[in-house]
Amino acid sequence: MGSTASQKPPQSPSSRASPEFQRIAKQAAQAREGNRSQQAIDLYRKALKLDSRWNEGWWYLGTLYYDGNLYQAGVGAFHNLATLTPEYGPGWAMLGLCEFETGDYKNSFIHLQMGRVKGLGDNRDLIHVVRYHEALIDILGGNFEEANKLLSSLVTENVLSNDVKLAMGLALLHVALLPNQVDPSKDALISAAGNIGELEALNDFDEAKKDFEQLARDYPSTAFVHYSYGAMLAELSQYQEAEQELLEEIKINPDSSMPYMQLAYVYIRLSRFNDALPLARKAVQLVPQSFAAHYLLGRALLETGQVPESIQELTIAKRLGPHSPEVRYSLARALARAKRTREAAQEQAEFARLNALVERAQKKSPPESYRNSSERGEVAPQQLQQPPVAARDQ
Repeated sequence: MGSTASQKPPQSPSSRASPEFQRIAKQAAQAREGNRSQQAIDLYRKALKLDSRWNEGWWYLGTLYYDGNLYQAGVGAFHNLATLTPEYGPGWAMLGLCEFETGDYKNSFIHLQMGRVKGLGDNRDLIHVVRYHEALIDILGGNFEEANKLLSSLVTENVLSNDVKLAMGLALLHVALLPNQVDPSKDALISAAGNIGELEALNDFDEAKKDFEQLARDYPSTAFVHYSYGAMLAELSQYQEAEQELLEEIKINPDSSMPYMQLAYVYIRLSRFNDALPLARKAVQLVPQSFAAHYLLGRALLETGQVPESIQELTIAKRLGPHSPEVRYSLARALARAKRTREAAQEQAEFARLNALVERAQKKSPPESYRNSSERGEVAPQQLQQPPVAARDQ
């Protein structure tokens, strides 16, 4: 996704160690600008032996390593740069990109995020590369919706590369692999799913529906095809069609909690609480650590008049998802029905506080696509995920 060597390096101190250093540094720059990479690497290393606090030197040496696929050496160079200039976002980002290529996904994710927090300036190529690699790590970790958010934001910025398309296909089909790890026989399936992901990101739902229908005909027994189609239909409030897709997914993929939670969500939206109840119970059985599963069960119990059991489930949901306004809202309702007025007021106040934080965050960073929208008082479809596996620790 492009070279990074053009990024402006951090400002260095004005004084330098010696005339010899100045001579070698000038030769290194000339070799780099003349695309004599190995000569430039050798010269930068010589100069850095004379002055190990030379920020530009570590930056240019690191980018030469990165562009030459010498990623382990790049890790060392950018680690030194990050130590010298901890507020320089591009240094952290490049460290994370090198770590990604060495398979150190845990540290890569930390440092890519740090780069974004510190700021990447106006280098759109670097911003896009960082976002893309964060999405890949999310895919490896089973955080498919988070990956989709990042990839959707690239699509809306007109980054429509084959890499992005394949990654979107992996996220849509919940395949925890990198694009280069996919069996070539699955390329057509992943690419078709990626096309749909791009259409969804661009809010072209009519075309996405057509492509989903074709995908379901071509791959009727593939896990998460019907689920992803049903999830989109549910978000578009086309509940009857969503129900049919999700029921089909349950037949194909009975050990995944996702279709049970998504269909429970649909039934709650339709006030079919008795129908939602067994689905939510099954989801809790499959993923007992999912706050959304406990929330859905608690909500269904509340609406069917089983208030004590509802409070129990919503309390578990609060423990597992303490920052969810939706959980606090429903728990406040359940406590009020149980005449536990003081506790209900506390939960209502916490709902108001968390809800205000969410709304403030959405104003600063509006949703890139429908998948990122949400309603207060209702866990939205994109939150109905299984707890991700710990692939970031690989």
